[in-house]
Amino acid sequence: MSHAPHLRITQKEVAKEAGVSHSTVSLALRGHSGIPSSTRRRIEAIARRLGYTPDPMLKALSSYRRLQKPAAFQANLGWLNAYPQAPEKFDHEDFRSYFLSAKARAAELGFGLDVFNLVEYEAKQGFLERVLKARNIRGLIVGPLQNPFAHINLDWSLYSAVRLGYSMRDTVLHTVMNSQYRSAYTAVENLVRLGYRRIGYIGFNDFRCGGHFLGGYLSACEQSGTEPVPTLKMDADAPGYSGNAGWQGVRRWLKSVKPDAVLAPDYLIPVFETWGYSVPGVLGVASLAVNGTTQAISGINQNASGVGQAAVDLLVSLLEKGETGIPASPMHLLVDGWWNPGRTTREISKGVAGKRPVGLIQMIK
Repeated sequence: MSHAPHLRITQKEVAKEAGVSHSTVSLALRGHSGIPSSTRRRIEAIARRLGYTPDPMLKALSSYRRLQKPAAFQANLGWLNAYPQAPEKFDHEDFRSYFLSAKARAAELGFGLDVFNLVEYEAKQGFLERVLKARNIRGLIVGPLQNPFAHINLDWSLYSAVRLGYSMRDTVLHTVMNSQYRSAYTAVENLVRLGYRRIGYIGFNDFRCGGHFLGGYLSACEQSGTEPVPTLKMDADAPGYSGNAGWQGVRRWLKSVKPDAVLAPDYLIPVFETWGYSVPGVLGVASLAVNGTTQAISGINQNASGVGQAAVDLLVSLLEKGETGIPASPMHLLVDGWWNPGRTTREISKGVAGKRPVGLIQMIK
């Protein structure tokens, strides 16, 4: 076929060249499961040869129209759950919020969200894959794993998939998570703004998080000019962990480094107080995992509901593009949280400490 060089190749022209209908081309280029893989590959090859590219304006218009009307049911997505509790009943509020917000967002887009408990399929080789196939589930969200060394035995080439966070370590899928580096950085910024200058860090399971909280903490301390404080790791998931950073280890660390504030899990606050460190009178404490039930705690709300919604949005976009398998270049979609003032920190000085600290964007400029 010959085409004027200034005209955009349309799906109708691809359909004519392929000898199929326009709707078949549209479905094939979106990776629809109803189109045989051989037909889809042939249409994709013809589209590439003709130089077809999607019209961004038409795509934007289509998205706008879709959002203006209730979404018709399209298919079910799958949520892989590694915990004994059902995800809507998680004790961990952020984990529960991941699932509930993902389910609500999926419904808005016309998808259901089915839960598959990995423990139930662990001893049945290939059974999970057969169930997913029987239910025609092509999109998967991998929830947080209890064991970061666990292996999920699936043929990932059959699915579009995203993981929540970094606890799934042996298979690097597209990832959606709170921007943990920025969360720790923001926490230090706010502690400096309140006047704290000797800010400690107790890392709980940094190994599961890929060290992102620790990186943000160290960078913020360096940029703000606060006095360096040796960090304490309580990383039970890390290889070779022996439990040396137990309660007495924490107490020795506090006596040794003498911080005026600390980034630490909120469950340590009553422990600190039993040791004579009144909070926030003697010691300011900021958590990196504040949520709806812990709003009295100063620190970062990781925006778990935003993470769940973003995971579904990303997964649906992968389905629409027909992108399956373990990606060669994984994307990491990071969702910002926010500082929750709480009552476990206080303003301890005026002047320089009262000024707003220099932020990341200002530093770059």
